[in-house]
Amino acid sequence: MKNETGKRISVVNAILLAAVSLLSIAAIALPSAHAASPMLAADQCDAEAGSEHDLQRNMAFRPVATEDIHIGIALSACREAYNQGSGPRQTFQLARVLHAAGQRGQAMAMLEKAAEGKHAIAMVNYAVMLGERGDHASEFALYQKAAATGNILAAYNLGVAYRDGVGTTANGKLAAQWFERASVAKDNLGAFNLAVMLDEGTQIPEDNQRAARFYKLAAERGNVDAMVNLGLMLESGEGMVADAAAATVMFAKAAEKGDVFAQSKIAPQIDTATIASVEPSEQASLVLAKTSRAK
Repeated sequence: MKNETGKRISVVNAILLAAVSLLSIAAIALPSAHAASPMLAADQCDAEAGSEHDLQRNMAFRPVATEDIHIGIALSACREAYNQGSGPRQTFQLARVLHAAGQRGQAMAMLEKAAEGKHAIAMVNYAVMLGERGDHASEFALYQKAAATGNILAAYNLGVAYRDGVGTTANGKLAAQWFERASVAKDNLGAFNLAVMLDEGTQIPEDNQRAARFYKLAAERGNVDAMVNLGLMLESGEGMVADAAAATVMFAKAAEKGDVFAQSKIAPQIDTATIASVEPSEQASLVLAKTSRAK
């Protein structure tokens, strides 16, 4: 019965089937207008210059590290997007490309526009440049605005500002709070700097157990200085039970990343002149990241 029904195709149906077949062949032979259309300038700018630190970036595209920006392509796309009246995100991305191309003056002008458009990461980068020019009050105010949006770099930079008294009165307690907030957001320098404050005990009460915990977090995120400091704490039993084997493991990890002090700890045969030639700040066990960051 099924075979008989299958054979009973009307003339009209046959014509329709033939038409559908022809259309299918045409669709295969000719690319669709959508596929052939070029990417919009704003989208190409997003694809070529989106920053991993930008919580407002276009998540349809992977972020691009500063060193991986193809300046010619990115500059053309982002400039065209800007000229077409795109929003603060593309304006920030244009600034990012201009800065990578060494055009700092133009980059700063674009950052100012993007910051006025309430783009958080633009506020952070513009604040850093204002700080470099000595306008620390405006720098601090912009960090506050950007941090209120949840921006990680702004939180970290506020920690630096409160710790060092940049644009505000030094306040160890607030510095520690902002470093911890950055650490919770998986920022390795936030964790490291909080550990240093807890380790030193000059601006906040010393707490070696918490210091070790935050050194460990930073070390797990790849921070070499944290690896060295954690190794020293494990070696001496500061804030924990001494564990020479675990200390050696931490020194070895830092040594693999090129830290000369760590290399001297696991390989005493290294020439002492080589170690002495290293900057004192690199030999020290406590290394503060004193500068604000921009991305």
